[in-house]
Amino acid sequence: MLLLQVLCFVSLPALASRLVRGDAAPPPPPPLISSRVVRTKYGDIRGFIVTPESRYLEPVEVFRGIPYASPPVGSLRFMPPVSGAQWSGVKIAEEFSPVCPQVLPDIRNETAVLKRISKGRLEYLKRILPFLTNQSEDCLYLNIYAPAQAGVRDAVARYPVFVFVHGESYEWSSGNPYDGAVLASHAGLVVVTINYRLGVLGFLNPRSDEYPRSPANYGLMDQIAALHWLKENAAVFGGDPSNVTLMGHGTGAACVHFLLTSLAVPEGLLFHRAILMSGSGLSPWSLVADPNKYAAIVASHANCSPELTPPALLRCLRERPLEALLSAPVRAPDFAYAFGPSVDGVVIDTGDMLANPDSGFEWGAGYRGPSGKELQSAINIINAVLMRKSAVAQLTKYDLMLGVTKAEAYFAFSGDDVQYGIEADRRSKILKAFVRNTYNYHLSEILATIINEYTDWERPVQHPINIRDETLEALSDAQVVAPIVLTADTHSALRRNSYLYVFDYQTNTFGSSNGHNVADTQSALRRNSYLYVFDYQTKYGDYPQRQGCIHGEELPYIFGAPLVGGLAHFPRNYTKAEVALSESVMLYWGNFAKTGNPNEAQESDPIRAGRQERVRQKNIEWTAYEAVHKKYLNIDTKSKLKNHYRAHRLSFWLNLVPDLHRPGGDDVPPAHHQLDADDTAQPTLKTFSPPFKKSTDVITDAAVATKAPVLSVLNVTSPLNFNIVGLSNPPTQSSSSEVQKSEHGSTTNPPEDGFAAYSTALSVTIAIGCSLLILNVLIFAGVYYQRDKTRMNGQDGHANGSHLKKRAENGQMPNNICGDLEGALSYQTSLKNDPATILSHHHTHSHHQLPPPEFADLPSNNVASMATLPRAPPPPKIGKSNINTLASGQLQENQPLLSHQMTLMNTSTLTKKNTQLNAKSSVTMEELRV
Repeated sequence: MLLLQVLCFVSLPALASRLVRGDAAPPPPPPLISSRVVRTKYGDIRGFIVTPESRYLEPVEVFRGIPYASPPVGSLRFMPPVSGAQWSGVKIAEEFSPVCPQVLPDIRNETAVLKRISKGRLEYLKRILPFLTNQSEDCLYLNIYAPAQAGVRDAVARYPVFVFVHGESYEWSSGNPYDGAVLASHAGLVVVTINYRLGVLGFLNPRSDEYPRSPANYGLMDQIAALHWLKENAAVFGGDPSNVTLMGHGTGAACVHFLLTSLAVPEGLLFHRAILMSGSGLSPWSLVADPNKYAAIVASHANCSPELTPPALLRCLRERPLEALLSAPVRAPDFAYAFGPSVDGVVIDTGDMLANPDSGFEWGAGYRGPSGKELQSAINIINAVLMRKSAVAQLTKYDLMLGVTKAEAYFAFSGDDVQYGIEADRRSKILKAFVRNTYNYHLSEILATIINEYTDWERPVQHPINIRDETLEALSDAQVVAPIVLTADTHSALRRNSYLYVFDYQTNTFGSSNGHNVADTQSALRRNSYLYVFDYQTKYGDYPQRQGCIHGEELPYIFGAPLVGGLAHFPRNYTKAEVALSESVMLYWGNFAKTGNPNEAQESDPIRAGRQERVRQKNIEWTAYEAVHKKYLNIDTKSKLKNHYRAHRLSFWLNLVPDLHRPGGDDVPPAHHQLDADDTAQPTLKTFSPPFKKSTDVITDAAVATKAPVLSVLNVTSPLNFNIVGLSNPPTQSSSSEVQKSEHGSTTNPPEDGFAAYSTALSVTIAIGCSLLILNVLIFAGVYYQRDKTRMNGQDGHANGSHLKKRAENGQMPNNICGDLEGALSYQTSLKNDPATILSHHHTHSHHQLPPPEFADLPSNNVASMATLPRAPPPPKIGKSNINTLASGQLQENQPLLSHQMTLMNTSTLTKKNTQLNAKSSVTMEELRV
């Protein structure tokens, strides 16, 4: 028994320390196999039961690795997904399927990685990468989390279906790490996570003018195929196929936005409302403007001629091994992607806006590419896709929830940037890379305007931390916040008064004015949008508390991780307030998935109503967003309803910058639109050949080596692809690698980084201050020594000087005028050569301070001559003629520097007669010298 107690005391602290650090908890007990067999259209399947570790949560039935399409291998590579084949027997859905082939970030050399990303981002990657090591082209699978025994419910009480499209990047990640068990149990939803093709396999587009409609967005087609599968089979899992909500985060949100406006998606058939989190199709990184360039690089690397037609090129690439495709030396510019959604004429189409000048949208002519071909910028293409009238009309047919966090662009900064801040030159390089890779016209003006707008001019000195914060806000607003708000404005523009009917129940107002019956009006007006700002940062999370909620930090609260002490790759340490916040957020999201209104309770479902009563935090009413008041919910431990989020800064991006981004007249030279070239030379893409390893050991938390294809560092800072830098690769055009290499790797005159420059300036300032302090101490010591010396000498001549003091008090002149004047002049001459005395004299006269009593009658060094020292003459009157002379600190040539003794004597009894007598005495003294 004693031995067991000792083991208990030893093991429990170690286990607790692992949980506090966020390490992986011990593996849970093996799941219980469900006895219920679900019969889908393609075969029978059996899942397992999971009971969340919370007394308020009911068991959840989990089905992992369900195929929704045929494996896209062999002849199906670079092809739209094909419906899966039926299987025989009962399929046991206990294990996750392989993820789609992708290039993972290499984080083995932490020292080098921290020069590119922050420490918090590194810790996050350590937790999520183990879920992404098992890769295969056979990857089109989904995972379902449904409340237990949901399949036996009748059609009236079926649960809403909640489909999550993962983000992180267009080139890596998966839906497997996102565990939907807690969300399904607490909110009463059938939660679905999906895997879809990424990177070169998901978005390669060799489109040409001869083949304007060539399918290329295979990743988006996979998402559509998954929605079709759920439409057919959601009911057997207890879900309602007529009530599907599609939620995307980051790049997943951009995919959802494209699906909302795509003509390839049947209206109102596959999903009925959408949630866009920290991403939008209007973001400048959401679409690849010139995918042909990257397709040609892949073709050349795989020994396929880039001159082939798109069908012939794809046939050639299907015959190449997967390694040849993944190892292609493709490097995307900063703040953009090489492989992502692009115009293919099938899923994403611009219509006739680019070709029709009367389409109603102004952007000017395109720019000339390297081949001389006229190209359009990504912003122009995005506007043509999402801002045309048909796309806007399609968007307004869905209920919409949108939101952002406080620090969306946090991943653009390295560990040193986060800890020490950045200097102005580093900010200019970052913003210059963003402007060059985002805009095409008047780049210098746009860059100068951004720096001017995001500079705190009230501070006389810009601290590196403040510069970093302002740059973070600029990138966040430009990349995420402004596009999200523009999406909300576009969605609510046609129905800006719809909230009056929904929340004020004024049915007669709209029913009589529009000429429709009440039911039609209600159906038309319930397409609302809700905007939120997630403003709470996890107390024991991965990131410092200064910046607020970082991109992705809201996901643990939506999936309910605080309720069970962590899920999958999310942090594991939460407070009671964070548990309550997670319950509140899941209630909002669940209500929206049910009816499109986050405020309405589920009165028809007694189980859901009971859960809502148990929520510790009372939810306030979330008012719909509309174009006039622009109200949004600020989500925090105490959520508040606010309006006009960052109105001034967003007006800058939505109004001023688009006005600047115009081509101008024909007389504007092309060189005007270019930015100054950086110091480092830019190699072409053909000369770039990064090292590639077929398989690399990736160390997981369990210290198990797993095989996974790895390149240097690719898309580590997703979803916005910030600061994509290879650890051993040369820089490419307008990339942050040139910023880092120019600061650290230059062989001639390497400029200092931000922290080093700041430390040097601080050292110089301290040195100058110490020098001045030592100089003042020496001056004070000299004056103090002179005073003591005169006191010692003055004791011997006190008797001889007593009569002088009496005469001075009576206002009389001394008897020995000549001797006194001679001694005074000689003493004044010595004072001119004494800098300490001159400084002290100037200080005394400049401040007009009365001397202390012990200085009233100081004896002289020369006792014989200074015993009869005359009084000082009165100070000259300041007239208009010498104001400027006194202000400038200059003395007249005939005005001597007065000694301390002459200055400190009482001069109130001097008269005009005495002044004249002093003048005569000076003349007599000159005669005596002759």
